[in-house]
Amino acid sequence: MSYAKLIDTTKCIGCHACQVSCKEWNGLDGVPTQLQTDSVFGTYQNPTKLDADTFMLITHHEIDDPKAPAGFRDIFTKRQCMHCDEPACVSACPVTALKKTDEGPVVYHPEICIGCRYCMWACPFGAISAEWNSLAPKISKCTLCSDRLHSVAPLELNGVPLTLFEQKRYVDQVAMPACVKACPADALHFGEREDMLKLAKGRIADGNGKYIDHIYGEKEAGGTATLYLSSVPFDKIGLPDVSMTSYPARSAAALAMVPRAVIAIGALLGAVYRLGQRKLLVGKAEVEEHHVEFAPLEKKFWTPASMLLVALMVFGAISFVARFALGLGGSTHLSDTYAWGLWIVFDLIWIAVAAGAFATAGIIYVFRRQDLYGIGRSAVLIGLLSYSFVTVTLVADLGLPWHFWQLGVQAPEHSAMFEVSWCVGLYVTILAFEFMPVVFEHLGMQKAMARWKTGAPVWVVVAVTLFVWLMSRNPGLTALAFVVFAFLAWAFRPAPEEKHPVPIMLAIAAVTLSTMHQSSLGSLFLLMPDKLDAAWWSPMMPVWFFVSSIAAGLSLVILVEMWMARAWGRALPIPQLASLGKLGFWALLVFEAGRVSDLAIRGQLGAAFSGSKAMLFGAEVLLGGLVPLLILGVARLRENPKTLFWGALLACGGVVLDRANVVVFAMDLKGTMPFAPDPYLPSLFEWGVSIGLIAATIFLFGWGVRNLPVLPKEEPTKAA
Repeated sequence: MSYAKLIDTTKCIGCHACQVSCKEWNGLDGVPTQLQTDSVFGTYQNPTKLDADTFMLITHHEIDDPKAPAGFRDIFTKRQCMHCDEPACVSACPVTALKKTDEGPVVYHPEICIGCRYCMWACPFGAISAEWNSLAPKISKCTLCSDRLHSVAPLELNGVPLTLFEQKRYVDQVAMPACVKACPADALHFGEREDMLKLAKGRIADGNGKYIDHIYGEKEAGGTATLYLSSVPFDKIGLPDVSMTSYPARSAAALAMVPRAVIAIGALLGAVYRLGQRKLLVGKAEVEEHHVEFAPLEKKFWTPASMLLVALMVFGAISFVARFALGLGGSTHLSDTYAWGLWIVFDLIWIAVAAGAFATAGIIYVFRRQDLYGIGRSAVLIGLLSYSFVTVTLVADLGLPWHFWQLGVQAPEHSAMFEVSWCVGLYVTILAFEFMPVVFEHLGMQKAMARWKTGAPVWVVVAVTLFVWLMSRNPGLTALAFVVFAFLAWAFRPAPEEKHPVPIMLAIAAVTLSTMHQSSLGSLFLLMPDKLDAAWWSPMMPVWFFVSSIAAGLSLVILVEMWMARAWGRALPIPQLASLGKLGFWALLVFEAGRVSDLAIRGQLGAAFSGSKAMLFGAEVLLGGLVPLLILGVARLRENPKTLFWGALLACGGVVLDRANVVVFAMDLKGTMPFAPDPYLPSLFEWGVSIGLIAATIFLFGWGVRNLPVLPKEEPTKAA
């Protein structure tokens, strides 16, 4: 049995009794307000919108009606959480802090919430707010008075024993939402959903044209537990035009593929590597080990640039402390409209441009491009530092980060945030294992190196198997993942006499896990077709996020290598960088061609170039796509350092702009009911944390290459 609430807007008199009873029952504070007379809220809108102390409100709408006195009439609409049958907020939550009960209400469990606020953006009705004034901000929403649905009648009342009939009548009168019980105008009804639909259809049939022949909520968003009747089109009383299919259906299919894709990609990469081995053996070719001697960079560390980086890091540390001392609301400019801001933009960009680590690992080891081996260590170090500091940003962004351990004990059905959290966390361990030999080599830790040779493949098997289990909770798929990766680890085990074994298992794991989280970052936004501009929103977003990350990651590796050559007087490895540019060209071509084709198939291409976001889209596709493709697609231009630099910079910049557009610039955010968006400009502390972490990455990278054998050793004459 599933309950529902029927709201007949033709009967509502705007007395606000429901609003007052909601505050009384839930113990919510009053909100200081003033009379609003602008066109956004209407004449008698009070309070103006939902917030942490307002779970529901009555919105006021003046409707043109020539037959009514003064030519208009008032319609009042009760607004609150819709309690969808398949809620987007529940699908979004990575720790099941939001749950859909069998009886209908969507309830919130603050004791396990991590405060990611993904639910706020996922909700198509703007029904969720956050406690921005709290140091531990929870989210707030209507509960459909789930705590009243199981009311138990007292055995006596005022000292008089109650009969069974009286006890039942008491429960029938109390076991309903407080707002329904308080309504004096017969505008609210509560009961089984089928009964409420039957009542609504009966009123429409008997109304002699009084009602619009549609029950809002019957099919909207896949169906909701809040139903509306109206005498005017629903958009005129503030109800949004949403899809008739459930929002979670858009991301559930993509996320269901993740555990199977992990197994398939791992097996495919292993087969590619094995075929390469057989090709060499059948052709009787000698396996030529690419000898590259690495050494610490002999350059002065404490320079004016290093001092500047330290100053920025100090500012970042102060901003990080201020974040927790002042709370999210006090240290940021985030709001119920912009529940995500600069830090999420920062994370999505950083993860995309740090993709060079997994891309180079796959290219060098799986596809045997040992001519690129000299740039592999620096790419891995960039990736390790970048991903490590992404987790620091996430800690700052979470409202309740001390609940992070709930990610390990909860089992959401299909949350993209859950997948990304675990995948990124496990990938950081893979990057750490990839970089360990650099440290062991420098310190002469032979025993540790020997343990690493056997331990790294074992950890890959454990990590991937754990990930598949967490994503599927399917013993069969988990066992298959274990068998496949354990077999690969056994088949590619290094021989005892091998001094420099190929870390193929780490490379396979790096590519596999990165493919998953890069694509699932796109899946995060599949729940937001009502907010993200159609030029960016697409069911193919997971694929576009993955492919574009390869182009951005390889481009950043090129730019970093050029920066090191110029800053430290090193030789520029143009043949290797030109090869990366060619690979980046193909990744960028697939991304741009696929994206434009997708828009054309969905009939959105013309709107993308002519709509309100046309300049942003054009900058992405032309400056960040077409121009770098023209440069990187020509061998002569790729081999020229100046044109290669501009090609890589524009390609990387195009992906950076794409991520910024997806999170902020191409978003049409309406805020909480009744859709009154707040502006957003990142605060000083938001910039401080972001800039401080970028400075820390550059600082530690400089320290690492000076103290560890990260870069190929060069003779002074060659460098000159």
